[in-house]
Amino acid sequence: MGKEKGGKMNQRIRQQYHLEPDKGLLNDPNGLSWFRGKFHVFFQWNPLKKDHSYKEWGLFTSSDLINWRFEGGAIIPEQDFEKNGVYSGSGYVIGDSLYLFYTGNCKTGGQRKSSQCLAVTRDGKSYQKAGVIIETPEEYTEHFRDPKVFQGKDKNYYMVIGGQQKNGRGAIALCSSQDGRKWEYRHMLAVSENYEMIECPDLFELDGRTVLLYNPQKRNNETDEDICSFSAYKLEEFEEGTGRFQDVSLDVGYRNMDAGFDFYAPQTFVSPDGRRILFGWMSRMDGEQERVFSETEPNIHCLTMPRELFLEGELLCQRPVREMYGLLGRELNVTYENESWRASLPERTFFMKLQVAGENQNLQIEFHQGEAGLEYLQNEKKLIFFRKNWVDHSLESRTESVEGLREIEIWSDHSSMEIFVNGGKTVFSARMFPQSGQPEITVKGNLSEEKMQICNIMKPEKKEEP
Repeated sequence: MGKEKGGKMNQRIRQQYHLEPDKGLLNDPNGLSWFRGKFHVFFQWNPLKKDHSYKEWGLFTSSDLINWRFEGGAIIPEQDFEKNGVYSGSGYVIGDSLYLFYTGNCKTGGQRKSSQCLAVTRDGKSYQKAGVIIETPEEYTEHFRDPKVFQGKDKNYYMVIGGQQKNGRGAIALCSSQDGRKWEYRHMLAVSENYEMIECPDLFELDGRTVLLYNPQKRNNETDEDICSFSAYKLEEFEEGTGRFQDVSLDVGYRNMDAGFDFYAPQTFVSPDGRRILFGWMSRMDGEQERVFSETEPNIHCLTMPRELFLEGELLCQRPVREMYGLLGRELNVTYENESWRASLPERTFFMKLQVAGENQNLQIEFHQGEAGLEYLQNEKKLIFFRKNWVDHSLESRTESVEGLREIEIWSDHSSMEIFVNGGKTVFSARMFPQSGQPEITVKGNLSEEKMQICNIMKPEKKEEP
């Protein structure tokens, strides 16, 4: 840690245990899969600049979800149908090969052309492109992208694709295949009247229920600009025989995936032991936030930590995969003074767990002299998460209703926090811009020391270069 001009502390922004490349811009997780004894996490990557002007797939691999190797670029835009970017998609193991489905982006004379494409690898290192497998159906504009593939109980393969109808409204398309190579467009699976585009859909079975993840997007269709978007989920009834949902509306019955500031485009896959695991893109920054955040860094953006999904009633819950707890190190001392518990931290990477079961009380947690914090209002049953905006220095907040407060689990990295409330029923994800020179935690509330656990987080093995 050093000093910048004017005495401002130069804090570390690069993460310790989150996936991010050494240079350029990262966004959506792609092609999540277990293949040849390793977890494969591909991602949208611009290795040339810290913007969205170019897209290829980068790749991280791991045998344990903790220690990752950065493999560099994987799928590069080389063909005419993808010349303006290898966009988001998914992976599925068929036979002895990993099939990677993605959207090829081509722009000619200002006109966009989207194609759903396939690349196949047998060794996880070389990729044979099979070209375009699905052209955009006539019902849709060329905002038609992000294929996610799964296998049904009938052994056929299915693909959901996010899109925009010709009437300017969002939709999800369904395609099917018997072998993973020859695909047929079936029909429009679900539609929106409130949003102009649906991105990054994911459809899977969990605990006997069908779960649909999707990202509604508001767009200005006249200027073709993205206005705002978020991640949502619905519990659906999917009939494989007809390929239909019982409820086709994407505007009702959904819940937000994340209550924080920075979470988008989540994708899931199944681990060898049957867990449904999720990664998300941990950013929803605007242009000025991106500029300031990466001003002194060669890269920008990261993925969330890997999370396991499970259902509790009608709620989709998220918790860190159990492997993450192997990174917990020594417990840090907590002292009581001025009616507050305080912990001085050696750095910003820490794990914190509060157990407040059976207690009716307000609770306040402040991090790093007001850089961020949590407040629980017991009478209103509301939990408020706030952070200091690093562009205009105002306080931003997100409020979520909770049915009482039993437990809070916080995973902090150098420039992010992921907060799991009540066993993962509510999650707040946020990037943080380090501003305070002394990391510390202050807790106000009727808690005993025995109900608090604060640990440092050990560094995973070095992410090797290819």
